[in-house]
Amino acid sequence: MRGLPCTSTLDYGIKLFKYRTAGVREYWITNPMKNSVMVYDLEHNTKTNQYNFNDLIPASIYKDLSVRIADLLIQF
Repeated sequence: MRGLPCTSTLDYGIKLFKYRTAGVREYWITNPMKNSVMVYDLEHNTKTNQYNFNDLIPASIYKDLSVRIADLLIQF
């Protein structure tokens, strides 16, 4: 549709700003085309990290939680 921003503009700009100001503690953006995950630690205002789907990604808001996106996907 004309006039609507693309999804990356929404995810990396508008949503990131809104989530940060709303108090969201952590924000993950997955990109299935690039098999990548951007993790924003909004609670601690620390560096943003980029991972791939095969990496074990730590959740900063939960001490003992890590997720490997590839383990969540159905392989055909």
